[in-house]
Amino acid sequence: RELLAILRSDAPSADKAIACKNLSIYGSDAAVEDLAKLLPDPELSSWARIALEAIPGDVAGAALKTATESLQGRLLVGTINSIGVRRDESSVDSLIPRLQNSDVEVASATAVALGRIGNTAASDALRQALASAPVNVRTAIAEGCVLCAERLMLDGKASDAVAIYDEIRNAEVPMQRI
Repeated sequence: RELLAILRSDAPSADKAIACKNLSIYGSDAAVEDLAKLLPDPELSSWARIALEAIPGDVAGAALKTATESLQGRLLVGTINSIGVRRDESSVDSLIPRLQNSDVEVASATAVALGRIGNTAASDALRQALASAPVNVRTAIAEGCVLCAERLMLDGKASDAVAIYDEIRNAEVPMQRI
């Protein structure tokens, strides 16, 4: 309650940042609404996301997903990154269209987030995009594909992972991805 009171007050941003940091340890669903209100704030967004990434359950994930509908630029990129950190499978369908976003940073963050999520829908979308994506996004899509393949390897699906690795090797991507 004390931490939420700080977020709701006119306290300086530094105090609110520390409250967010503490909510990443002690926060629960009760803190999500107040943290979500900070996502559009350039000074506090990353602090709020740190807490939202750590709070377990669907409520925090839903708040991040909802925020992607109104944020732009770096704030959107950060929120997409947080969805990837949470490996929020419920966000895959809303992320996939962002692979074609005109903002290269948004499209690239989306590719990596989908790779971190790594489910079948994310993998399929990344593999489809790999061949047709603009060159300036293709390296991030390849990174997302590698992350999906790594997840498949961990799940004991080596042949599926090898198929993805082969697609990356045959794609026009920078050597570090190959």
